[in-house]
Amino acid sequence: MSTTYRTTTYRETPGWPSLPDGLTFAGDAASVAVGADGRVHVFNRGPQRMVVLEPDGTVAGGWGTARDYPRPHGVTVCADGDLLLVDAGSHVVDKVRPDGERVLRLGTHGRPSPAYSGEPFHQPTDAAEHPVSRDVFVADGYGNSRIHRYDATGAHIASWGAPGSGPEQLSNPHGICLLDDDHLAVCDRENYRIQVFDLDGGLVDSWHWHHPCAIRRSGDLLFVAELGPPRYMHGSIPDMGCCVTVATLDGTVVDRLGGRHPGVDEGRFLSPHGIAVGPDGTVYVAEVNALYLGLLGQPVPPAEELPCLRRWSPR
Repeated sequence: MSTTYRTTTYRETPGWPSLPDGLTFAGDAASVAVGADGRVHVFNRGPQRMVVLEPDGTVAGGWGTARDYPRPHGVTVCADGDLLLVDAGSHVVDKVRPDGERVLRLGTHGRPSPAYSGEPFHQPTDAAEHPVSRDVFVADGYGNSRIHRYDATGAHIASWGAPGSGPEQLSNPHGICLLDDDHLAVCDRENYRIQVFDLDGGLVDSWHWHHPCAIRRSGDLLFVAELGPPRYMHGSIPDMGCCVTVATLDGTVVDRLGGRHPGVDEGRFLSPHGIAVGPDGTVYVAEVNALYLGLLGQPVPPAEELPCLRRWSPR
């Protein structure tokens, strides 16, 4: 789905955010979410797992350690202002207050289900809460290729999906979001598509997409973070992911954020992994650049020199 669209409606904010000395995301800001108050919640792999930022990029607070969340992966703001945290390393999904107080846990910390058993969880990746029923949907991506649904009390309702490339099958369902009260969009990452399901797991639509990693809705638009091509495709390939695409609700691409080639300098992305849109339309993109460079066998700069959280504002 990547094209040669060039963005004309957003521009990056240089030098954002402003982290104090000693506080870093360790080059991996795994996911980002924005509350109704505009505060930005960054679930990251630095020493403080959750860092809360004001819209201007200054630090408002933070909490969480590597023991709590060994591999932060996804964060979503719920309609009531609470957060859903998805940790692939401990195989849990937590619902927490903005200050970190836990109110619900799905899964058992440190106890994964057998890989590809279909049972929750084995390295889950993302979660979404229905704004009315408060049902929670979980993408169980890295070790299960499964979607799970829970009610507001944490009782399991249903699961669907299985490894494969056919309709309704999944290969690392990585990012999810509710399109409306009746439909769930799933970034079927390694199948290079987004599948749209009803809330009982019935397939409604499927869109080809380049390496979709995360998806969020804002108003009448969808924002999709795209990873680059597979690592065996060497070199800097133009217009091959490493961007954020903007689409209408039927999957039609209308805009693109990022350069033609991957990079960590202003205006480009290397590994967009999480995405959020603020109340004013500002787009926040979290990248796992230290992880990505390591996988490529390239030198990893010091964390303070490796940007991994970007802010793009409407012009």
